[in-house]
Amino acid sequence: MISMFGWRTKKGAALSTTLTKKKYRYACVYLQNNDGSVYSRFMSDFYGRLIELCGSIDFHKSNARIVNVDAVSKKFLIVKCKLEYVDNVLLSMYFTNYPIIILPISGTIKQLKKRIQEFLVYGDFLTDS
Repeated sequence: MISMFGWRTKKGAALSTTLTKKKYRYACVYLQNNDGSVYSRFMSDFYGRLIELCGSIDFHKSNARIVNVDAVSKKFLIVKCKLEYVDNVLLSMYFTNYPIIILPISGTIKQLKKRIQEFLVYGDFLTDS
């Protein structure tokens, strides 16, 4: 049963309903040097820069996570974060002093996969080492 104030009641207890869905964004990073050590060092530096940039409280509020997608090459790294903290996440990626290319941001993984495929079609300037 829902009251007129938007509170859901269940056996006398009042529970709050969320008014809006939490929105996330997905950012894709192309790692030009793809070693196992580069991947792990990039991740530790990325998280360190994010904590330095916005503090530990906002770091946890940003909910920045690495998403593992099987259909995507290991040279691409997909980062999921809350919409309000996208700017901080992108800045911390940029400040990590690694040779990376940041692809456009998307709201869904499906759209991000399309953008990765478009990048690979027009990414003939990339050289494999």
